[in-house]
Amino acid sequence: MSDDTLVVILTYNEQDKIINVLEEVSKSFKSVLVVDNNSEDLTVERVKKFPVFLVKHIYNLGKSDSMKTAMEFAKLQQFKYIAYIDGDGQHKSKDLINICKKIHNSKSQIVIGYRKELSNLNFQKKIGTIILQNLFAVIYKKKIYDIQSGLRVIDLSIESKIYWHSTGIMHYFADAEITCNAVKNKCVIEQISIETLSSEKYKGMNILQGLYLILMILYWRFF
Repeated sequence: MSDDTLVVILTYNEQDKIINVLEEVSKSFKSVLVVDNNSEDLTVERVKKFPVFLVKHIYNLGKSDSMKTAMEFAKLQQFKYIAYIDGDGQHKSKDLINICKKIHNSKSQIVIGYRKELSNLNFQKKIGTIILQNLFAVIYKKKIYDIQSGLRVIDLSIESKIYWHSTGIMHYFADAEITCNAVKNKCVIEQISIETLSSEKYKGMNILQGLYLILMILYWRFF
């Protein structure tokens, strides 16, 4: 793939998955950054065995601030695009390749991988995805299949249009806020279906956080 793209892998206690993720991603991408959110296991030690960039937070800052760390790094290194992928193995490297090809070969400013087949998700995540999809379509007048997808690539030139402020207890809202900002600011968005792989049940949002996210989606639309 093009040298102007930085692939970012976000990790937190992924010692069982990170080696396979890095092996797959490194086959197709030269520039890879792992942002580790102060893992307490052997994740960092295993990452150091690969020829990749590594940033480790000394505190657990959450997903949102890890994404911001990666974006600042990408700008300092003068990359044109930044691609995000989770470190838990739920995304396929072929899907990462496809979204990056799409942004290189089109006028897209952000490409989002969406889970077309939801059968592999647990009931809570499946219902949540459907609710957010339909709510978003009503409020923002645009069909985005997976506003929370962690697999996406962004043209860094639109940073000011998609910049997000979710942090703390809202750290899992970052992807949704980026999507909301991109639509509100009329960025060129493409969507590509990806293979759905299940992840650990403990990861992601609980019901209360999901309800909070719905309120924030309304807030981001008008403020």
